[in-house]
Amino acid sequence: MIDGTFDVRIYNIERRTRANGYTYKVVWKVGAKKHSKTYPSKALVDARRSDLLTAVKRGEPFSTETGMPISYASKAADTNWYAFAVEFVDKTWPRFSANQRKNVAKAMTSATIALLRTPPKQFDAVKVRTALREWAFNFKRRTNPDEPTPDEVCVILDWIQRNTLSMAAWEQSDRVDAVVSALGTLLDGTAAAASSVSRNRRIMNLAMEYAVRHGILRQNPLPKGKGSGGGAPKVAHAIDKRSLLNPEQVTALLDWIGKRPLRRGPLYRAFFATLCYAALRPEEAVALSRERRHAARSGLGRVHRPQRTAGGRQSMDRQRRAPR
Repeated sequence: MIDGTFDVRIYNIERRTRANGYTYKVVWKVGAKKHSKTYPSKALVDARRSDLLTAVKRGEPFSTETGMPISYASKAADTNWYAFAVEFVDKTWPRFSANQRKNVAKAMTSATIALLRTPPKQFDAVKVRTALREWAFNFKRRTNPDEPTPDEVCVILDWIQRNTLSMAAWEQSDRVDAVVSALGTLLDGTAAAASSVSRNRRIMNLAMEYAVRHGILRQNPLPKGKGSGGGAPKVAHAIDKRSLLNPEQVTALLDWIGKRPLRRGPLYRAFFATLCYAALRPEEAVALSRERRHAARSGLGRVHRPQRTAGGRQSMDRQRRAPR
């Protein structure tokens, strides 16, 4: 249910000078919290203030979360974020891979922590995240009758469901900023890798689009475009030389692979050797024919990469049938 109050006060319009003219700001107070909205013209701000005054005169309660009359509220105010997140996970579970499911659980965990009314200080932070990631946002484990949810996890999840904000929080810019910040921050407070941030934002955009399609939100609240904090961070494509193997490490690694039991060791050793010394892609190494490998070992020829078709894909079968 929406928390409403009749304690509303509408203030006079404020005019502010800007470099390119004026802006007009309407301020009102709902309970103990002030709200404001800025407009580029006096006509627009007059219309907004008139709407607020009309709602007050009708005796309509105002939402303590959004600051708007309850009649203006969308379905978001009646939808709990935690319940929505669980529903989104359940709906997408069948068509997502195992790795995608894991990433969705991580993103939903960070967003849920950011959308709590108060921090869960009475619980261990690691246990809270584990309960969300491993149980709440794991459809298979949560619905497994042979593995009931531990009592400690149930206590944590019940508290989270009671203390999670409604979807109306996504209509407040400060809450949206808090979630975006949480998606790009590690547990120790440092910035996450650019690839992780981009992945989390893609997942959250899928969730917001799901909410829009089902009439919970009117529009996707996540920021978009450059300069708005919504653009995906740049991912560095340069390879750090310190992360590469030196020749001695490559030799030791190949020797270790070759000593694996049965015939898999020599087979894998030959496979990884072509990747390291011939700079082939895995699919190119698999496509090497026996004649081509023999020529490379005997020094009678060179290892060539398979040719590509007009569409850009490699013709593996052709390469196997027609060695160079």
